[in-house]
Amino acid sequence: MTSPHPSDPAFADAYARAWTSDTGSLCEFFADEGTYTDVAMGTTYKGHENIRRFQRFMLGFTADSVIEFGALLAADGRLYAEWLWSGSFSGPLRLRSGRVIEPTGARFSVAGIASCTYGADGKLISHLDFWDLATVLDQVAAAG
Repeated sequence: MTSPHPSDPAFADAYARAWTSDTGSLCEFFADEGTYTDVAMGTTYKGHENIRRFQRFMLGFTADSVIEFGALLAADGRLYAEWLWSGSFSGPLRLRSGRVIEPTGARFSVAGIASCTYGADGKLISHLDFWDLATVLDQVAAAG
């Protein structure tokens, strides 16, 4: 499968599925040495193997992840997208400090922004996600 170009209207749905349910296709969206940065968690993953590792971590935290993209703008090698991430806190969450938060089963929903760059071929060179960890922690602690 070839991933849609960021300017293609089909990009948002295909990219959301690649993160959550069609996980084998995620790296088709990234350049070989592309990077994914989770700003809230203070981590950057470079290259397909490491991006897959982050995805496994994310799905370990919340196996029923749903990502929905809202407003999306792609032009001149830049992509900006609003998104909503939701799911159940079903696996441990390791914070920047190294502290591990044990799962509570609680549901969460958090809005975020993706800021990306892409090459002429449409492959992502960088993807930075900005979201509020405190929002998630407040929601998942409610059941704990």
